[in-house]
Amino acid sequence: MAEFRRAGDEQVNVFEVDETYLFKHYFDGAEVFNRLKRYYNNQHYRFEVPPDEFQELRSFLADQGYGLVVVDAIEEFVVVVKKYTSHPENIFKQSVIQRSVDDYNCFLMTDQVAVEQACNDGALRLTKTDFDSPF
Repeated sequence: MAEFRRAGDEQVNVFEVDETYLFKHYFDGAEVFNRLKRYYNNQHYRFEVPPDEFQELRSFLADQGYGLVVVDAIEEFVVVVKKYTSHPENIFKQSVIQRSVDDYNCFLMTDQVAVEQACNDGALRLTKTDFDSPF
């Protein structure tokens, strides 16, 4: 997961799911968002970038001070919550995608801070369960 970043770059975690690069982040400036808006999924509040356009977008964002980091160990960013129970407060806002497995909801979180917050509010890390990653 560690990739070279310039000093001052803001790191944005990116997850490859179903052959699409997904990430969630607030970008400052109209120029940046105008370049990204065609990738923005309003229903899921995330960016979805096809693989053949990712490197060009990554270069553009690097020039704007954002370092896109593709996460290899996705399972380290997944938390699990039993369905039909109260969910951690941050889980929907700070998750990139959700999938169900049996009687559980699995959430791919934006970063490790979001994972920790969700776990402090009752979620379990996927790595502490018997589930395989649904992503």
